[in-house]
Amino acid sequence: MKKIRVGIADDNELSRQMLRAIAEMDTDLEIVGEAMSGVEALALVKSQKPDVMLLDVVMPLGDGLEVLSQVKEEEDIPTKFIMVSALGDERVAADAFAKGAEYYIVKPFHADLILREIKRSVEDRMQGQKQNVLTRVYSNPQTDEAACIRREITRLLLAVGVPAQLNGYQYLREAIFMTLQSVEYISSVTKRLYPSLADQFGVTAASVERAIRHAIETSWARGSVEMIDYIFGYTVDDCKGKPTNSEFIAMLADHIRMGYCKSA
Repeated sequence: MKKIRVGIADDNELSRQMLRAIAEMDTDLEIVGEAMSGVEALALVKSQKPDVMLLDVVMPLGDGLEVLSQVKEEEDIPTKFIMVSALGDERVAADAFAKGAEYYIVKPFHADLILREIKRSVEDRMQGQKQNVLTRVYSNPQTDEAACIRREITRLLLAVGVPAQLNGYQYLREAIFMTLQSVEYISSVTKRLYPSLADQFGVTAASVERAIRHAIETSWARGSVEMIDYIFGYTVDDCKGKPTNSEFIAMLADHIRMGYCKSA
């Protein structure tokens, strides 16, 4: 099996050492280079073209967001970017996603999370390459629509205050997308949605349910009251309390289904 080529960019030596040690835990991964600044990170990406780049946001001589912007202008760089930062600002995460980042992880983090997302980003790229081929040959408009929907789901989750570093954020993002594809998922959350997500992420259905619940609770504690009221409106009040997992997923799915993505 071909190894996954990984690059690391962080101006903090201890952080680089930690990320290197995590990557070396998995024999499927190979470190192809390290960088201490934005300039070095960009040079590393262009010269080595790693499969995955672990990229800090705040660095000297060009931050991680600038690196993303410059790489986005290149057509022959297939590298997937995972942001690893001490900044837990949803606006920064949203900016990173808009510039092409696959995932945004806030320090501190578990080693398993880094390893899982490295492999998942490569798998997504392989699937994306197949979709791109189909788009060129058959001019399939659904690919662009799906990408638009996924971007809007990401934007809404960040807007209501769901932290991008939580596992529940990833589960919610996929659950909303699945619900938009088939309403049967939301009508059978316990029997269909949670098990499907569990299979996809390699966890248990119970852990999916708990993680989604935690993400919703967190968003209610730290999210924008105005945005929450705008999306959920009269369905949530002091008497009813926070929405259930299924209500939260259904409301965001309905918000997108009503044309929010097309009008954005």
